[in-house]
Amino acid sequence: MKLKNKILIFFFIFIFGCGYQPIFSDQNIKFSIGQIDVNGNDKLNRALLKNLENYKNTSKGIKLYDLIITTEYKKFISSKDTKGNPKTFRIEIINELKVLNNNELMIAKIFKETQNYDNKSGKFELKQYEENTTKNLIKKISEDIIIFLQTL
Repeated sequence: MKLKNKILIFFFIFIFGCGYQPIFSDQNIKFSIGQIDVNGNDKLNRALLKNLENYKNTSKGIKLYDLIITTEYKKFISSKDTKGNPKTFRIEIINELKVLNNNELMIAKIFKETQNYDNKSGKFELKQYEENTTKNLIKKISEDIIIFLQTL
């Protein structure tokens, strides 16, 4: 029992003593998002705006950025079986981000996430899987945007 306690104590000292800080902690924020203009897929844009909402008009930000985001959603049939029915699909989400500072274009960057998946037996199951996959891809893109804005 004492060995477990020693290992646990060593673990906590190591984690807290090494200067570890979460990437998305409030202490690391050095920017604030002012206005966000979105174009493209409305459903994906709403999810993206929800993920970026915590970074809007914060008083902690040293730099204030306005964003223009264009979102594009594509679904492809990757392969078909011998009967010609879809066997695998690919979802692709492309976000073009334009960062403005004092109404001048500072930088533009494209974020792209893709996911391949197999066809499901039922249409409802396939639709649910696609929606979950799309949510995960948008979350990943929003995290990439936040990390990108941190580095400017």
